Amino acid sequence: FDLFKYVQPRVTADKAIQHPILKAEVEEDFPIALYQGGKSPTPTPMPPLDDGFAYDVFISYRQKSEKTWVRKTLVPQLEATGLRVFVDYRDFRLGAPLIKEMERAVVTSRYTLAVLSPAYLESNFTEFENLIAEHLGLEQSQRRLLMVMREDCEPRLGLRSRLWLDMTDDEEVEMNMARLTQELRLSPEAP
Repeated sequence: FDLFKYVQPRVTADKAIQHPILKAEVEEDFPIALYQGGKSPTPTPMPPLDDGFAYDVFISYRQKSEKTWVRKTLVPQLEATGLRVFVDYRDFRLGAPLIKEMERAVVTSRYTLAVLSPAYLESNFTEFENLIAEHLGLEQSQRRLLMVMREDCEPRLGLRSRLWLDMTDDEEVEMNMARLTQELRLSPEAP
């Protein structure tokens, strides 16, 4: 009704020969748009899945190239939706062997998210993280490794054989973040 009250006088003022009418069988107002101004409010965090994992996702990335994006964009946006994120700079135990911390991150997280870039592909440490995620997935018949392409690169064949989410365009990150968040809430059972 509010929409009609707004449109009707403007149409009539602009084109005197037009006379919009409203015919409806509605008992009360109903929303035309869900969000004022077209922007959704900050999403309400969803409760974590009760599947025994301490974390929803472990972020595997190369600090050399993706440190700022991971820390200032990826982690805050995932955590704003209620996801439990395991990330090295905050969650690796000081003084612990690095390889053991990588293993702990993969094992205690539902998913390992590889942030692909040329620097990522050059690192033996990130290769180890995604290999143990793939191996654990094979042992348990699950999809435990997910990937986002942050910078154009050509991953090894084992990674190219999987679908990944393209996040190379900053203008599409918000839209793709919604898809990523949705996927991270699913059980890692193999399709």
